[in-house]
Amino acid sequence: MKQPSTEDRAEIHDLYARYSWALDTGDTDAYVDLFAADAVVYETGAEGVREAAGRERIREFVLRFHNNPEFPGRQHRISQILVEPDPDARGERCFVRSYVLTTEARPGEPPTVFWCGYGEDVLAKIDGRWLIQSRTIKPWGPDVFASRESAP
Repeated sequence: MKQPSTEDRAEIHDLYARYSWALDTGDTDAYVDLFAADAVVYETGAEGVREAAGRERIREFVLRFHNNPEFPGRQHRISQILVEPDPDARGERCFVRSYVLTTEARPGEPPTVFWCGYGEDVLAKIDGRWLIQSRTIKPWGPDVFASRESAP
């Protein structure tokens, strides 16, 4: 499996910065533009797993936040970004794991942690541009250790 180049890694880090800025500033079009046309987003929460497949469904997914009057003031911080070769060795693709921390700031109050979790994503380089092919968002919890416990 081929390691992503330094240039590709820089472009991937930029992709995640654009993701957070678009999400947190309510720029729906810029957010949707970061995904491949046939991308899928999976979000795990108390209600189970939500799935949004394709850009129009991803638009509906993010509008849940952008249309929520409680959403402004939240910031999504994506860090500890691990960029690895695609385990299935599919062309110009890579696998990315990252931490996600969401803070919330209200006028006159210090920021607080709203949510923490992680992402597991497949990115694809399409027409010379890195895009999200699939994004899985999960809360931080015991399942993080599951693969460690089953290791030999």
